[in-house]
Amino acid sequence: MPRTIAILGVCAPERRAYAERTAVALDRPLHLLRFADLRSSHALPHPRSRPSTAHAVVDLGTDVDLIHAIASRGGAEVEAVCVVDARHMVGDLLDEAPLVASARPGDTRADVGARARQAALALELATRIVWINWEQVPTAALSVQMALASHLNPTAVVRLSRDPLSDLHSKAPRDGEILERAGWVHALNAEHDPYMRDNRVMTVRYEQLRPFHPARLSAALDRLDDGAAGRLVRSAGFCRLASRPGILARWEHVGSAMWLEPIGADDGLMGMGQEIAFTGLDLSAPKLAHVLDRAALTDGELASGPAAWALFDDPLPAWPAVESSIPDATD
Repeated sequence: MPRTIAILGVCAPERRAYAERTAVALDRPLHLLRFADLRSSHALPHPRSRPSTAHAVVDLGTDVDLIHAIASRGGAEVEAVCVVDARHMVGDLLDEAPLVASARPGDTRADVGARARQAALALELATRIVWINWEQVPTAALSVQMALASHLNPTAVVRLSRDPLSDLHSKAPRDGEILERAGWVHALNAEHDPYMRDNRVMTVRYEQLRPFHPARLSAALDRLDDGAAGRLVRSAGFCRLASRPGILARWEHVGSAMWLEPIGADDGLMGMGQEIAFTGLDLSAPKLAHVLDRAALTDGELASGPAAWALFDDPLPAWPAVESSIPDATD
């Protein structure tokens, strides 16, 4: 049994109750980790720390930086259990609410859709995903939920919870980097093989060598949000905007919330265009590709070059300054 068991999830009362039951069942101390605690080097017990704190069950607060909390204290050695309330799992992934409504400007916890983003991340980082209150949900809905979670994290053990001891009985894989558990990473690596499947749940890998026209991409995102290709739940990957040449961006979306953030400037060796994985319900891969392909540059636009691209209408949020590797025309 791993030394540290971290309990994740955005449903605070249910997560806390499950953490308490787990601590009692395993006769381990229960530690509560909240956002403010991450400033402390002892926030999450490290597997090599003294036994009194290392063998612990840790309840990770709803707005905790999950990646930092897990990775900095053992990473793959931590058993990360995501608690899902079956009564509103899909709703959590479509929630437009912030994690903390009163957060200061610049704090990403105040972003629109930040709660949904945290819900998706908790699923993607987990070694096992357990459902509570599943008895109150129809079987067909449970099948969709479990398949969706398995698509978002193909390596996780998925289970309808009966009690913590039973939930932890089977062996869960904890090899490799925790960020490599996410379904979108598996999809981009052409190795996406979810354990649970349902006819309504699909993951699609989209590739396009041409950069996006920013205004047409904005319109395409609105169409996809309106259901033009089905109900998109989660997408992530890498993209390029023609109006911001030489910059590779991270594409991340959950529910109706979207983030396009620059990773850095490069010389194009990291890929010319788009590589994005989409997971959702009742998706149509051809319709999805059609909507996104129309946002890519046309032959004429592509031939006009970066100087012309810089003049495109660009309604997307501005990025922090990133030095481009594209040579200046005057050089």
